[in-house]
Amino acid sequence: MVELWLLEVVKGFGKLFLHPVLYLSVFFAIMTGYYRVKRERRDFNTRLLDGYHDTRVLFSYGMVVGLLFSVVTVGAGVVIPFAGIMLIGLVSTLFALTSRFHLMSAAMTVGFSYFILVAVDYFQWEIPYVNTYVDNLNVGLLSSIVVLLGVLMMIEGSLIRLNGWKHTSPRLLKSARGLKVGAHQGKKLWLVPMFVPIPTGTFTLPFEWWPVFTMGTEAYSLLCVPFLLGFQQLVKSTLPEVAIKHTGYRVFWLGAFVLTLAVTGFWAPLFSIGAAVVAMGGRAWIAYRYRSAEDSKPYFFKRQSKGVMILGILPGSPAKKLTLQVGEIVLKVNGVEVNTERAFYEALQKNGAYCKLEVLGTNGENRFTQGALYEGDHHELGIIFADESSGWEHHQVSCNSSLSSGI
Repeated sequence: MVELWLLEVVKGFGKLFLHPVLYLSVFFAIMTGYYRVKRERRDFNTRLLDGYHDTRVLFSYGMVVGLLFSVVTVGAGVVIPFAGIMLIGLVSTLFALTSRFHLMSAAMTVGFSYFILVAVDYFQWEIPYVNTYVDNLNVGLLSSIVVLLGVLMMIEGSLIRLNGWKHTSPRLLKSARGLKVGAHQGKKLWLVPMFVPIPTGTFTLPFEWWPVFTMGTEAYSLLCVPFLLGFQQLVKSTLPEVAIKHTGYRVFWLGAFVLTLAVTGFWAPLFSIGAAVVAMGGRAWIAYRYRSAEDSKPYFFKRQSKGVMILGILPGSPAKKLTLQVGEIVLKVNGVEVNTERAFYEALQKNGAYCKLEVLGTNGENRFTQGALYEGDHHELGIIFADESSGWEHHQVSCNSSLSSGI
């Protein structure tokens, strides 16, 4: 019996590479990286991360979390109709084409798919090429889609907390007074592969040859389905880590509540409909409440009365080696107080081979950091400042006499 299940898992994982969403997700991730780099170069004359960073994120945390949650769904015997798998993939693709990744929440993609299937089943709509997979739907299978919705929302919340706040992209905005201020854009796509049992009765060519296994008196085929989850959030009033982790916490527990209602729906179908409504309405409410709160708060990344605030840091740069962090305020450079980006670089030139910084940390405490600046080891210091008066230019900082010509 164990050998049979292991064989089915291997075969099911192989079917992952037959799903078009897998390849479309790579295309969407590449395009996301392309437009991110293009915007960063326009704003700061440099890019923070290479264009393929978003593709690497696509195949990172989601792969592990999805496979771990598969143990729960398969172990609980959650059987998903093949029509649901097809429709979720189609809706996810259509929403991804809009480039508005807040629509890529599981609440929206799976929720819309569920209500479409409910409408098709209730009104007995005749849809060419689709009715083959819809005819065998029943209340139990529709309820399973809502269980999947709850599980995917919990995965979504976990991914937002684990990865959504990392490597956010700095950007420029205009305040109500017309001044340039900074913000951070969290925009992620995650591919979440999950093993899902599919009733073999819904299969027609070219799926007849797929191996099957039995649970009780029913025959099923085990598929590894790539679900595409997206996240998008603009952070203006605080640090990205704080705001985005809080959103992830809310999404996770909303998913847990939806899952509880969805399980009840196996005995009372109205609970399944209620769970889907709660999922979609709750996810929209979380986004609305966040935007309303952001609009009522002052900007975080702006020019400071003392020091210069760090809006972004290039990976692998001297600034990264100095352990500087986004949101910190540089107060002194080599003992000289600085209030603008230009003043920062002028103070840095006083000792081209070494720098000592006094920094106000994000915890509100002052600290000192220092280190050598080696010629040929990054000709840029790698800091983007939230200093409106500097024109938001990204200055190149050399460690030799040519430094003064770059300012």
